[in-house]
Amino acid sequence: MLRTARFIRGFYRVPSDRVTEGEEIIVGGDGQPIPCTVYRPRRSGRYPGWVVLHGITVPGRAHPSLQRFARALAESGGVVLVPEIDSWRELRVDPAGADDAIASAARHLERAPGVKPGGVGVVGFSFGATQALVTATRPELQDAIRAVVGFGGYCDPIDTFSYAFTGEHEWNGIRTTLPPDPYGRWIVTANYLTDIPEFAHMQRVANGAHRLAEESGRRGVYAGDPVLDPFKISIRAGLTPAEREIWDLIAPDAAVLPPLAATRTLGSKVAQAALARHPALDPRPVLPQLRKPVVLAHGYYDQLIPYAESLHLHGHIPASSPSHLTISRFFAHSREAPPVRLRDYPLEAIRYVRLLNRALSAL
Repeated sequence: MLRTARFIRGFYRVPSDRVTEGEEIIVGGDGQPIPCTVYRPRRSGRYPGWVVLHGITVPGRAHPSLQRFARALAESGGVVLVPEIDSWRELRVDPAGADDAIASAARHLERAPGVKPGGVGVVGFSFGATQALVTATRPELQDAIRAVVGFGGYCDPIDTFSYAFTGEHEWNGIRTTLPPDPYGRWIVTANYLTDIPEFAHMQRVANGAHRLAEESGRRGVYAGDPVLDPFKISIRAGLTPAEREIWDLIAPDAAVLPPLAATRTLGSKVAQAALARHPALDPRPVLPQLRKPVVLAHGYYDQLIPYAESLHLHGHIPASSPSHLTISRFFAHSREAPPVRLRDYPLEAIRYVRLLNRALSAL
């Protein structure tokens, strides 16, 4: 409980002098060095080690929310290593690069001075959450990785990528719709549109989607913000009529809802293309090999990856891995969650504290 109190203090207050941050190191990857940032308590001693993984985002390890989390984790009493995944910063979906970054960081951290023996924990956000689970199943990392904590991960890549186009998700036969964060469909369009034979000639659409996602990340604005509309229009002006038909499905003006049937069809095709090129995006075949404690959390109002994905993910974790799942109204994903109603606040606060307790006590 003391570590949880320290984490909350570090997360909700301005950075204190209890944490040393900004130390830059390089860890060895398979063929490519991986830059990392280290956060550690100023007090001498041996602490649990944590590898913290960012998602597919332009700022990468420099994302303000990620830095805030890493500082708080260090203040709770932990040595935190945040590796950079270059391909994810370039908005390329690359399971192999992320796997290498996690493995290299975990091996380095478990041997680092000031880190308690017995393995380290891996914390992943968004795509990084699912990738952390997948990497933790590797036999050669059984001693290096001791526990996994995932925020906002996914289970079924087809459902997740389709959600990016439609906002539709399902749990126990009940289908729900939220306005999807456009960022998701820009990422998958940029990476996989031209893998579909009928759209193989639409590289300009894929490039435009990449530029749009990059601009959103560079500005640090929600992808559905109208401030990006002029940028969409400028890209659209350079497209052919056939390309504009697809562009208007993935990047309409913020106030416009594209036809659901057409976006559903396009989303399904892009999702199938993604899995065909990167079968490793599906974690379910390897999850039965997991032998680590797992703590999962998801925001109820997540518009990028629906909370149902963490419910499905939790259902695929074997009994050999003690696991916990929390669905919280305190956080979302790419934007702030709506304020919690006063009558719901006590229960949500209890869930949040229990989540932190379980995560921090995993090591």
